[in-house]
Amino acid sequence: MNALLSAEGIVKSFGATQVLSGITLSVAPGEPVGLFGPNGSGKTTLVNILSGLLLPDAGTVRFDGKEVTRLPLDARYRLGIARTFQIPHPYPALSVREAVRVALAADAGKRKEGGGTREDEEGPTEDLLARTGLFNQRFVPCAQLSQGCLRRLEFARALACRPRLLILDEIFSALSSADEGDLMALLRAANRDEGTAFLLVSHNPPLLKSLCRRILVLKEGRIVRERPVG
Repeated sequence: MNALLSAEGIVKSFGATQVLSGITLSVAPGEPVGLFGPNGSGKTTLVNILSGLLLPDAGTVRFDGKEVTRLPLDARYRLGIARTFQIPHPYPALSVREAVRVALAADAGKRKEGGGTREDEEGPTEDLLARTGLFNQRFVPCAQLSQGCLRRLEFARALACRPRLLILDEIFSALSSADEGDLMALLRAANRDEGTAFLLVSHNPPLLKSLCRRILVLKEGRIVRERPVG
């Protein structure tokens, strides 16, 4: 099967410090893949490059057969690559509902020519809020959300583009067991029901084994191991 996402020979340095040293990886359509490594191994730098937030010094990134190495994050979002961030930073003054609407509006490439109206976004907004367990918090300012609700909001915003690939940077970090279980169920449902592939960054090996088909181990800027699960 052809890769949905592929990266070849990714190199990245910051000043004299080389953070990534020739990373090559792939994610197949619908495949759940984990990325594990110690602090400082280069995980966030790698996902920033894969999602378009950073440019590599060398190497190529392809999505669905198209080279996207130099495309910015918003262009990749419209192609169907969505991501979450290790530290959520929603606009604090926006309500949860408004924050989801912003993500839907950013999906301009999949909306009517000339843009949609607030009424066009109403149904999808309510659906996303209900799906991610945020409907009762829809009028709450983002600044007042708990950590669990912030992670749900990150996930809802990522789902707004109906992604073919989710890149999830420590989305389960610092969650209660109940919130962790709810997010695991949401991720499994997206993978099972919609065929959404994902690359999940986590420090939690049991969680990765539970959710992923393969686990890539990153150490000192290199993938040193690939572990099939099961």
